[in-house]
Amino acid sequence: MMTKNLKPIGATAALLVLLAALTAGPATAAGDARSLAMGGARTAAARGLDAASANPANLAFSPGVTVGLAGATADLHNNSFSLGRYNEVAGQTLSVADKERLLADIPDGGFALDTNISAGALGVQIGNFAVTTGAVGAGRGNLDRDFFDLVLFGNELGQTADFSDSWGEGYAIGKASLSYGQAVYQGSLGRVAVGASASYLHGLYEMHVEEAYGSLTTSMSEISGEAYASAVTAEGGSGYGLDLGASWQAPGGYTFGIAMDNVVANLDWNGTVERTEFRVTASEINALNDDLDNAVSDSDTTYAVEAYSTTLPRRLRLGAARDTGNFMLAADYVQGFENRAGSSTTPRINLGVEWKPLSWLSPRGGVSMGGAAGNGLALGLGLNLPVLQLDVAVVNRGGFTSNDSQGLGFGLSTRLVF
Repeated sequence: MMTKNLKPIGATAALLVLLAALTAGPATAAGDARSLAMGGARTAAARGLDAASANPANLAFSPGVTVGLAGATADLHNNSFSLGRYNEVAGQTLSVADKERLLADIPDGGFALDTNISAGALGVQIGNFAVTTGAVGAGRGNLDRDFFDLVLFGNELGQTADFSDSWGEGYAIGKASLSYGQAVYQGSLGRVAVGASASYLHGLYEMHVEEAYGSLTTSMSEISGEAYASAVTAEGGSGYGLDLGASWQAPGGYTFGIAMDNVVANLDWNGTVERTEFRVTASEINALNDDLDNAVSDSDTTYAVEAYSTTLPRRLRLGAARDTGNFMLAADYVQGFENRAGSSTTPRINLGVEWKPLSWLSPRGGVSMGGAAGNGLALGLGLNLPVLQLDVAVVNRGGFTSNDSQGLGFGLSTRLVF
């Protein structure tokens, strides 16, 4: 009985998970495995081609030529369930205490799933200028906590389960950017530079849940419920973006930077634009009703709708770094202005270190705290071979040990450096 009533809620869950799984996030630059390995600390530390997206002002401090080859980063995490909890309950018959621990892991705001996948194609940096191409995006879905309460403990007598706090959004876009950094002061206090990245945005896919709600009520005589979800999707669009940055390269190997992502970032979605509506209702379900086909009705409808516009979320980053030659220490403070896919109003601190024991070898590590991803530990390695530079990174999301892990991230990038 309960399984059939959960059918619409399962459809909503699948919709939100699919949303997060198909879209990507700009947590790091496309293919920037170096900053991923340093916990995301990049605003003051990035140089060369990586500076184009981290802080274009740093291009003023980036002599030489860099050619970006293939690169990608992938990052998937949730806000509730850890690997340690999964190992506790996997393959076990759950006791009441087990169920209570699982439910307690979910915040009052619900279960959130975020995914970040970015890819970099060809890019070129020549001194103060850089041209980069790639694909970036963001995705986030949220399921109401009552959904898991119902799954774990069932529909108890006299209880009404409400699933209204369920939502999701995401996008995937192609991006071509022209970046420039210029020193505006040079003297005894060091050098100060400003920079900008102007981008053409090609919309690949956008999806957002306009409305989602559901409830299930159990009384002495019957079970009744309703679930509804409306989602809009678009395939194809275009727009433009602008990122700004400034940096101060001070004596003693210090650099301080500030960057604003998506100062301007507008997309017009005018490709295939559709709205899909799911609805399920159930009434008078009880042991005496043998006509369940009429008691439960469901429908889904898809139809074309008008084109619409979206913006990308703005994000402020403050950074500091010190390069001693053998060591690079870096820190970032990240503040989003919206709780959206790819952004969080909860501040985030990223700390990273890079060691250069040999001219061709650069081990890296970092930690991050706050934001949508919570705590994280990152490790990576850079190989600086003649002309070729190879960077790899792995990130544990949700905590600092494997048992605390609520997700993983990976990165790989390749460069030709002259």
